Amino acid sequence: MKRLFLLSAMALGLLTPSVSTAADGATLFVQKCGSCHKRGGQAPAVNPADKAGVVWEKYFERGRHPGNLSQSLNNGELGSVIQYLKAHAADSDQPATAVIPK
Repeated sequence: MKRLFLLSAMALGLLTPSVSTAADGATLFVQKCGSCHKRGGQAPAVNPADKAGVVWEKYFERGRHPGNLSQSLNNGELGSVIQYLKAHAADSDQPATAVIPK
């Protein structure tokens, strides 16, 4: 079920790539992922430029995230976060670091 959720989110994110989706993903990333993925949080600090775009895509596609994302993000929101991570990945035109406040 977790894999189906992630694949659905990936499909949604890939079918609707847009600037607004990535912008929405940035807000969701900070609000919903930032509580754990910050310095001193429950999970390692994460920024989009930590990985290449294809690595982010495969990470979620393969269900590598250890937590249950469906408790905090719906399919559309996860797709937006993934699109944001890819749009600002290390190999993108606009890599982003230090986006989650300390």
